[in-house]
Amino acid sequence: MAQSLSTATGSEIEHVTRLCQRLEFFVDQPPLQVRALSHGASNQSYYVKTAQGEYVLRCYPAESTVCRQQELRCQHAAAAKGLAATPLCLNNHYQVMLSEYIRGAEPFDYARHGGRALLSVLAQFHQLQVQTATLDCAVYLPQLQAALPANNSADKTLLAALQQAAQQLSSMQPDLVLCHLDLHQGNLLWAADTLWLLDFEYSQQADSSLDLAAISLHFNLDKTAEAQMLANYVRLRQGSEQVALSTEKLPAEKLLAEKLPAAKLVYSGFCWLWYLALPDCQTQANYWQQQVQGLAAVQLQTS
Repeated sequence: MAQSLSTATGSEIEHVTRLCQRLEFFVDQPPLQVRALSHGASNQSYYVKTAQGEYVLRCYPAESTVCRQQELRCQHAAAAKGLAATPLCLNNHYQVMLSEYIRGAEPFDYARHGGRALLSVLAQFHQLQVQTATLDCAVYLPQLQAALPANNSADKTLLAALQQAAQQLSSMQPDLVLCHLDLHQGNLLWAADTLWLLDFEYSQQADSSLDLAAISLHFNLDKTAEAQMLANYVRLRQGSEQVALSTEKLPAEKLLAEKLPAAKLVYSGFCWLWYLALPDCQTQANYWQQQVQGLAAVQLQTS
């Protein structure tokens, strides 16, 4: 859930530089260079260079309700397995998190770098043991709806379809794992033949199908590519003693295939409502509303 690279103004860079100077981490290594990296819809990231190293500073909005300690735990666990940059400090007073900078990185390309690389990292991430909240989709959807501005209401028919999909997903055999829940190109970097995960703001215990749905939606996978994704994911998850992908009646791949339509609809609904609540994100909200409408129509035809 991010936007494209933002051009920072001189005053913005000056503000971030002064902010760095107030952080204890930079007492013995004052910033020599600060520049903007990609800006999300709610967070801003900056490259900071000192005489001792290179870092990424993420700045959060003061009104954010996200648990940053949970985010930090998730990133620490991922970094320990070589899946993410190492977080270095979290300052809740200034609403910033500092991490190592990944040199020579480029945005991940599903076709060029290979979907299997992403699924391999995802399978490892899903097996991490981190204490987090557990996502209840049927509860989260009304929370997103309640956060909408009074002048920006959502289509009630689509909301009903989303709630039905959330209930359908919760009625199926769960596969609760540590999910990333924001797997788009802006949160995936490729460097030195390695894929790195970014931004663990939404990471928590959830059904694995939601991350698979995110991959399918963000990378526009067709039915054939979806089937291959599920087959590869199941193979990569096999051998884990921490989760049970299969049931007595359904093999793992078939179970995930049955979950995926509802998971795609629910995830699209998350994105739609999230963007709808933000100023200056109407284009993104319209895109995800169209996704919800299309997926809801398919669900209605097959039900």
